[in-house]
Amino acid sequence: MFKKLVFSFLCFYVALTSSAFAALQDSWIFGLGGGWAHAYDHKIGSHYNFGPYTYTTYVESDGYGIKALAERNFKDWFGVGLGYNYIKDQKIIFSCNDCKFRMEDHYNIVELYSRFAYPLDEKGSDAFFKVGPTYNWHSFNHETHSVWGGVAGAGIQYAFTPKFSIRGGYDYFYRAADRKFHPDDERKIRIDQGLLYLTFQYTFQDDPKPAPAKQAVKTTEKVIHTLDAGILFPFDSSVLSNEGKNAVSTIIKSSEKFEEPEFEVYGYTDRLGSEAYNSKLSQERADSVSAEFANQGVNTKVAQGKGKSNPVTGDKCANIKSRKPLIDCLAADRRVEVVVSGKTAK
Repeated sequence: MFKKLVFSFLCFYVALTSSAFAALQDSWIFGLGGGWAHAYDHKIGSHYNFGPYTYTTYVESDGYGIKALAERNFKDWFGVGLGYNYIKDQKIIFSCNDCKFRMEDHYNIVELYSRFAYPLDEKGSDAFFKVGPTYNWHSFNHETHSVWGGVAGAGIQYAFTPKFSIRGGYDYFYRAADRKFHPDDERKIRIDQGLLYLTFQYTFQDDPKPAPAKQAVKTTEKVIHTLDAGILFPFDSSVLSNEGKNAVSTIIKSSEKFEEPEFEVYGYTDRLGSEAYNSKLSQERADSVSAEFANQGVNTKVAQGKGKSNPVTGDKCANIKSRKPLIDCLAADRRVEVVVSGKTAK
């Protein structure tokens, strides 16, 4: 019978694991209950000879069982449980011509099992089966013997709420006892137990794990601010005007969107005048703007004068000969560029 039962459970397992999702993942279940127990005896003889007497033997197989369990659901379809079962009120009756006596026995069964579930709702109701090893203590005639065995079971669990549920099931305990019943008799007798039970349960579910915070993608961005030297400085001067100071403040404020911004300052002149003079003037203007950044609490990475290099007017003013119109035409070349770079999150 046990082999047929195990085979049925294995078929049930294959069906479940192909489509099962347990109702409550990452939860603990604690239960307590009891039910009807029935002993399946193997090789208990109908007659025993103890001393000068021959006894007729039979078993009162029905009794009661108490069950306590604790389970942990690790995955959507899988859990592990630890259970304790106490079975009592079954008797072995010996009778002879002028005597009759009953000898009660009881069982303590500890089980460690895997539980596979198929959901019936989102609160925790499911159909399940279980299988695993057991360690059993059988007490009879003031002696206790222990033996390893196994358990296979199935049942239905109904959840009233995600926390409270009731479970009905049947467990078959293979080899609950395997022992001699009398020292004068060499026969070892195996007894299996079946327990039809009802348990009431409480479920603790782990706090849901917060979704990982989405990592912001940071990109390096560069912005070039071009400041007209005519606004920053008087002509042919490196003394920063009030308008120039305000322009520096505006650049600093606009850089607040950057993470750890860096500032580079480059000064330029027009092509009028000698290269040495223009290089000196452009450096002084770059230093003047850099100093204003420092006055406002910002350090610059670079402050460099580039003279009359990189003109933005190109050949626009090539045909102008008069000095005043030429100075006006070349105004765009007289400038300070502030390069701001930093990382921004998207």
